Amino acid sequence: MAVLSKGEFRKRLKLRVRHSRSLVITPIFDSDVFDADSVDLRLGTHFLLPRTTQQPYLCPDSKSSNAFHTSVYVPLGKYLVVPAHQTVLGSTLEFIKLPYDLCGQILTKSSVARTFIVIETAPWIHPEYRGCLTLEIANVSNTPVLLYPGRAIAQLVLLRVLKAKPRRKLESTYFGPIYPEAPKFRDPKEDLKEIGISKVWVIEGPKPI
Repeated sequence: MAVLSKGEFRKRLKLRVRHSRSLVITPIFDSDVFDADSVDLRLGTHFLLPRTTQQPYLCPDSKSSNAFHTSVYVPLGKYLVVPAHQTVLGSTLEFIKLPYDLCGQILTKSSVARTFIVIETAPWIHPEYRGCLTLEIANVSNTPVLLYPGRAIAQLVLLRVLKAKPRRKLESTYFGPIYPEAPKFRDPKEDLKEIGISKVWVIEGPKPI
């Protein structure tokens, strides 16, 4: 793999959207967002905040996707307070379309990281992804931090995938989102059945289901 340069970024962005090797990042407000090997991404206006529930635990199952988050909209010009040692889900302001031969990774901007804000997304952004990227935003400091939608918060690094070929049908668990998305899970019983486990215990008691 080779990291995409600033010149290659701009070359791909000029291709027609329907071109199989075209790259889309929109909106781009100025050319200063491009570094030698990355592009800055801004924070979007929609967030998912952790919700306190009556259960003292989180079980990653089919019922938990929307049960542990509260959706919040913060318009441009206002801010979101992230308490110390808390995590929220946000998204990029930019909509991104990757071609079949590029994959990517999100990195926290160094200036943001020095306020003890850590930005994560899925470990890898796969080729042919479309959508706004969901960001896991963690305040690991001892002080509440203000987040302003519209400010640069992360850097996108793209890499070429060798010998890649376009797929006829695009498939993904997270495809085309424009807001932050909560994780999607199946029930543990379904996942464990794939490796031959037929009895799965639940937290309410020792009786298998």
